[in-house]
Amino acid sequence: MTSEIHLSNWATVTTELQKFGASGKVTTGDDHIRVAFGGAYFEVKKEGVVRTGMPLHEFEHDGESTLIVEHENGSITVKNDSIKYTFRRP
Repeated sequence: MTSEIHLSNWATVTTELQKFGASGKVTTGDDHIRVAFGGAYFEVKKEGVVRTGMPLHEFEHDGESTLIVEHENGSITVKNDSIKYTFRRP
């Protein structure tokens, strides 16, 4: 199942990331959610910051974007008019 979510829809962002991170460690707060898989992580803050990290690279975007969560493929794509970045669950 693929879900396309705008970051302003915070309830859906947290629900989808909790599902995505079921095999890892999910940490939530009032204004953020972080999903960790060993040394890799995907984090979203309610104000629109997306951060990811893996042993060899990091990604950060602050601003309008959409998350495309593909549970079967184990990926999340951060997308807007100027960027497209895909995080793959290890």
